[in-house]
Amino acid sequence: MSLNSFTLLYVEDDVEIQSAMKDLLENEVQALYQAYDAQEGLALFQEKKPDIVLADISMPQMDGLEMATRIKQIDKNQPIVMITAYDEKDMLLRAIDIGIDGYVVKPVDLEKLLGKLESISQNLCHKKDVEKAKEERLREKEKKLYELAHFDPLTSISNRFLFQQELEQIVKETEQKQSQTALLFIDLDNFKAINDTYGHRAGDSVLVHFAAKVKKLVDKNDIFSRIGGDEFAIIVKNVSSGKSLEILAQNIVESTREATLFEGKELFVSCSIGIADYSYVDGDMETWVHQADTAMYQAKSKGKSNFVFYEK
Repeated sequence: MSLNSFTLLYVEDDVEIQSAMKDLLENEVQALYQAYDAQEGLALFQEKKPDIVLADISMPQMDGLEMATRIKQIDKNQPIVMITAYDEKDMLLRAIDIGIDGYVVKPVDLEKLLGKLESISQNLCHKKDVEKAKEERLREKEKKLYELAHFDPLTSISNRFLFQQELEQIVKETEQKQSQTALLFIDLDNFKAINDTYGHRAGDSVLVHFAAKVKKLVDKNDIFSRIGGDEFAIIVKNVSSGKSLEILAQNIVESTREATLFEGKELFVSCSIGIADYSYVDGDMETWVHQADTAMYQAKSKGKSNFVFYEK
């Protein structure tokens, strides 16, 4: 990234010098802003926020040093280059105390001026790269924190916390839009026996395998979550018909008939599903959850590996 990627504010009270510098600098920078006194320069700085400020030290009313001081108070990291005469050494020392980033001596040598500005632009590039890297690391950290808070680390689907958030939001939306929504509670049958017989690693493998299969069956707009050890839930939005829920539930039940392979062994589980239609709820989220849970236990009591709709 070179100088022509940056903007420059040039502050000079001499109109002829301004015109000459415009001819010299206009094509060297991305944008050139010109101010004809320090007050105007300060106002333009606040409006345009240029990457670099180039200013004459000697100007009437407010001089370049006072302007530089005020700019540094606004942004202590703002690059400023001062133009000074040989007989302004005291003023130059003050400029250095203020924290200017460089100076050029009159009459201005264009090559030296551009070299100074190019050097500053390189430093700005480095700072931008560092800031960009920091921002990327921060975004990555925020993403990981979000995932830890909202997703199950084993199955990579949403966890109970995100499920509760989504459920609350969907209850609000369903009330407003009068849309058809359903809640499915799923519990793996005889999962404890897998853990007790083959260990928790085998159980984890079963959970991962089950979640991956069900994820393929669920619409991308619906919410599939792991809400407990071997408990899962699905929020189905925009239900087209009761038949479509039957098909989804039956497909999930049938998916468990495929064995999970673990260290050369075939592990089998089944699942029981409870389905609750939001139309029975009357705006009460707790009731909705209870209905789906009740239907799920009814499915278990009827021999497992099946599904039951909640009925009043």
